[in-house]
This record gives sequence, structure tokens and C-alpha cells, in this order.
Amino acid sequence: MKPEIEGYITKNYYELLKICKKYTKNDDWASELLHDIILQLYDKSEVKLNSLDDNSIKYYIVRIIMMSWCYPTSPFYKKYKKDNNNFVELNEAMQMVSEEFESDRHKLMDIIENEWTELDWFNKIIFEKYMVMGSLKKVSLDTTIPLTSIADYVRNTKQSIRKNTIYRFNNE
Repeated sequence: MKPEIEGYITKNYYELLKICKKYTKNDDWASELLHDIILQLYDKSEVKLNSLDDNSIKYYIVRIIMMSWCYPTSPFYKKYKKDNNNFVELNEAMQMVSEEFESDRHKLMDIIENEWTELDWFNKIIFEKYMVMGSLKKVSLDTTIPLTSIADYVRNTKQSIRKNTIYRFNNE
């Protein structure tokens, strides 16, 4: 890493952390994102910038933050976000439902298990592949089913389980 970039990071670390938190909307991964980017910069043998003034360096680092946070091909996304996205979705759904029905967790889990067993074999297999592979694109490539169709099947399965679970919970 060039000494100018290292000096900028040292001098403006808290500002960069603030930018990370703002861009990630105060996500818990904000500091991890910044540290990962700093490590990437240390690993790079040469950083090509037109000028090494503070604005150019800041712009360069902010662009790396944006790309690392959003793009599924970035090393940060592959290392942290991808693995957690599926679990976060399930956790959010369970928290939403469990907050409403805290006292009846066992009943709720039984209903979800019943809903899962009542799914037709095709949607169950597609959804299982999605949960294991973690990506709609990977499921599409594995099954040779178009990506949009896979996305529709997964979305419809989630909605069906959620809707039927809430309905059955309220009526049983």
C-alpha cells in the first residue's frame, strides 16, 4: 500500500467508519466491511490513482465500500453477506411471527412443519436447493430452469408458508 493511502486511512479512520455505517444503514457489518477493505488495500501491490490527494483517496475507498457492500461478486459479499442473507430472512420472519405469538411457539413450529410437509414435491425441492445453495442463480444453473421462474417459485413458497401459517394459527 502506498504511504499516502495508509496515512489517509490512519488520519480519517473514524470518518470512513461513519461513511460505512451510513452506507450500510447502521448494519452490524459496517465495521467489518471497513476492516475488510483496509486489508484488501494492504494486500494490493499497487493502487492506480490519477492523483494522491485526500479527495481522490476518499472517493476510491468509498467506491470500494459501495461495490463491496452491494455486488455479489465482491470478496466481502461472498465471505460474509451471502451466508447470512438466507438466515437473516428466516430469522426476521420468525421474529415477526414470534413477537406476535410469543406464548405459542411450539404450536407455531408445529404449524410451520405441517405447512412444509404439505408443500408439493417440486416447490419443496426448489426451496431446499435455494436454502442449501444460497443463490437463485446457482439453483437455476443446477436445474436448468430459468432464473425468473426459480425466483417466482421461491417467493411463492415463502408467501404461501407465511400466509397459511398465520391463517392456521389464528383459526386453530
